[in-house]
Amino acid sequence: MMLQPSQVANAEPDVTGTPTFQIKNAIDKYVLVKLREEKIDPSGPCTDEEFLRRVYLDLCGSVPPLAEAKAFLADHSANKRANLVKKLLDSDRYADHWTALWGDLLREHSNSRPQEGTDRGSYREWITLGLKTNMPYDIFAKSLIDAIGNADEDPAVNFYLRDEMDRVETVNNISTVFMGTRMACAQCHDHPFDKWTQNDFHGLMAFFGRVNVNIDPWTTLIHVENSRRLPTDAKPILEPYFKEAHEKVAAEKAAYKKGIEVAENGGGATGMGGGMSMMENMQLLGRGGKLIKDLEAKLNASDMQVMRQMLLNGGVRKVGERGFGEYRMPKEGDSQNKRGQNGGEIVAPKFPWDPSLKADGPGSRRTKLAKFVTESRQFAAVQVNRLWANVMGRGIVDPVDDFRTKNPPTNADLLDYLTDEFINSKFDNKHMLELIVNSSTYQRSSIPNTTNRSDTTLFSHARVRRLTAEQLFDSLLVATGKNNGLSDGSGFGMGMGREMMANRIMDGMYGAKSKSVQWAVDLPTPAQTGTFMNAFNQPDRNSTVCKREESGSIVQALEMMNGEKVNGAIRGSAAIKQMLDAKLSPQQIAQDLFLSVLTRMPTSSEVQSVCSRAPATTDPKAQRDWIEDVYWALFNTREFTFVK
Repeated sequence: MMLQPSQVANAEPDVTGTPTFQIKNAIDKYVLVKLREEKIDPSGPCTDEEFLRRVYLDLCGSVPPLAEAKAFLADHSANKRANLVKKLLDSDRYADHWTALWGDLLREHSNSRPQEGTDRGSYREWITLGLKTNMPYDIFAKSLIDAIGNADEDPAVNFYLRDEMDRVETVNNISTVFMGTRMACAQCHDHPFDKWTQNDFHGLMAFFGRVNVNIDPWTTLIHVENSRRLPTDAKPILEPYFKEAHEKVAAEKAAYKKGIEVAENGGGATGMGGGMSMMENMQLLGRGGKLIKDLEAKLNASDMQVMRQMLLNGGVRKVGERGFGEYRMPKEGDSQNKRGQNGGEIVAPKFPWDPSLKADGPGSRRTKLAKFVTESRQFAAVQVNRLWANVMGRGIVDPVDDFRTKNPPTNADLLDYLTDEFINSKFDNKHMLELIVNSSTYQRSSIPNTTNRSDTTLFSHARVRRLTAEQLFDSLLVATGKNNGLSDGSGFGMGMGREMMANRIMDGMYGAKSKSVQWAVDLPTPAQTGTFMNAFNQPDRNSTVCKREESGSIVQALEMMNGEKVNGAIRGSAAIKQMLDAKLSPQQIAQDLFLSVLTRMPTSSEVQSVCSRAPATTDPKAQRDWIEDVYWALFNTREFTFVK
């Protein structure tokens, strides 16, 4: 059943705009009514330059390229802002930028260590593809909650592989990300500051009581067959096993397809299960199993070590769901909670946000949970509130993961309208972003007036926000003329050796679908201590992060002044060569630099200051040194590291 919009939806307010606050869509009506109730006047509209920089950073994660900035500012058509919004939402950079946000929420790690779950970068690929194709948000959530199989079959299973030994984190992720609820405190005791009880938490845990993660020996063998690491002497020994693996995988896919058809025709729910039983796994791949014995009999010690690594330590994990078994309340201790199999009383699966919804009877409990989540109105409200917060700097409910009675929305009618619109659009994220950024509310100046200077909750003026690590990284590239990211050349202070190492890491993650480092989103995660991304507050992704830390630091200041990323970007700038080849005047160079870095034209005094330092000589080296100095000065302004 499709979630329906509010049955008693409020009519849009009958309100008239002003010359400085036009009513562009219903968002503006709801905002303006609330502001007038509080006797607050909204700030005036932002300039084209401010809008251009803001919308590029919010939708695509970088400042606009110089040529595109010039074209937009030279365009005098009435609908140029709306046209730009459509263009940016359809670009690949939109998916790259929002992948970083979802990486924080889903704690995506690009490594493949079993305890951290993700498999060869497939989680990130799946997230990016979902954003690029504008997967409906309810389908996105269902795909994660109900995922089954291995990452080759369905990369969404990384949602479970990420926390293979810790379903507590799975529950926390679902409650925080999809339902905007902080329920973690109820794991061991009733929540001290909210209504949630320990039974609520473990009723949600019970939906996952039948989930299992095992090594899939047949898919593991297919991976081994295609690996460049496979010792030559091992191939003839493994040939019959490879043949059997292909037959088994094909048969299981056929059975899965048939099961889907049965389910679609009204039959019982079915899934791919967990592959072979643990006993069968041990007989085939376990230490002392037949395959291992065959290899040990014929391979030397070095080759055998490689095979053990590939078959045992590097085995492909598979998510399944048993058709029987009950979840029991842990008896004591956090470690018991994580395992959930320690002899306490049976806990029935129960949806905490509507306890009447239970998962009794046959069929996948997770499939029922996915239905309960995505048909909850709160699910839709949480996502539109998150989208709003990411482009407005603050949620209508804030923090965005704190939906509760004691933390009401600052504009309940606005949130209701956005929720209805999201449901009516069939959970279309791009539609909601387009609606928000085309509103007069989004297109306000950040300069307050005498009536709204103290307003921090009603969106009377734009909020000044610090750029994220990814936005800074990519903006340094674009501002220095690398409009295709690092693929335009290696000079970004990484040094060829470091960039090649990063690319090798990504090649190892993505295998045949190798994607070299091009933008910040392509870098391995989590960022290592001491790197640019780490310095600028990219989370370690060990816990769900709904809003990043925005504080500055001495390390960040030093990185901008002396760091290899900034200096490397400037020295490797493609734009400097273009300026010198075009023999631009100092005034033209000043204008291009300001527009490239700050997305605005310089004032007359700024042009004079920059040009006064231009060398009198036409020597290319002196000219380059001067341009590099101006670049460095602009990158180290507060204006560059913030969006207003």
